[in-house]
Amino acid sequence: MVIVTFWNNNTGKIGQTHSALAIASYMGVEHNYKTLLMATKYNDQVAMQAFGANERKKTIGLFTNNKQTMDLESGIEGMSKLATANRLSPEMVPNYTKIVYKNRLEVVTAPKKKMDLDYMKIYRSCEDILNVAKRYYDIIFVDLNNGIEDETTKEILKMSDIVILNIEQKLSEFEKLAELKQEKELFTAKNLIPMINRYDRKSKYSSKNVSRELGEKKEILTIPYSNLFAEAVQEGTVAEFFINTRLKKLEDSNDRTTFFVQEVKRATDALIYKMQELQMRI
Repeated sequence: MVIVTFWNNNTGKIGQTHSALAIASYMGVEHNYKTLLMATKYNDQVAMQAFGANERKKTIGLFTNNKQTMDLESGIEGMSKLATANRLSPEMVPNYTKIVYKNRLEVVTAPKKKMDLDYMKIYRSCEDILNVAKRYYDIIFVDLNNGIEDETTKEILKMSDIVILNIEQKLSEFEKLAELKQEKELFTAKNLIPMINRYDRKSKYSSKNVSRELGEKKEILTIPYSNLFAEAVQEGTVAEFFINTRLKKLEDSNDRTTFFVQEVKRATDALIYKMQELQMRI
């Protein structure tokens, strides 16, 4: 089992959740891993919305027989109560998730509590939830809170096998990346993978140029902006989006959607390679 955590050290929204959604969904369509996507951000219901767990929900006919609607109290809130009482078992975790692709991808949505204190109690239990869930799933993708001030955030980063460091396509971000690589307490150079969100391939800060400047041996990963994917997130059709693009066999590299899917594939392949490396060390 591998925990892959998406994280950034910024204060604003930089597209991290969209990147996590894209890679988790692509992994579910193209690879036979039992995967969980876990959202932890306060009152962030993007993952729930993206997979249609709302009033506009549509039943997905391929890869899944899911017909359930996500109960707002059935995600992390429900597991938190059991984990706090030390009663959560690996086999119980799927009872609190939404099936996206049967036997391939499930999602557990972020806490939706009105009081900050209530949320923090739930958030602090995420470490215990992950320790239980990792005994059931092959891969857990965590869409983690940003920053490193919170102790729970630090502990989840430490227990993560792979940390995807989400950055913007800005010079200042690349300078900060070099500093973060020195943060040995939270992650190592071997398990930290930088990824540019909302990537624009026409920018002077291309992935190849940035990789060269940073001394990266491999070309830095990117998730380009795709208006069709962004609309799918809003409309709750992300699961269908990747099934449809697969069936269409996109080939025009100049097409924005094709480039988006190609880069999601490159990122997913890099993660699988890194996972295999980790398994060989055990």
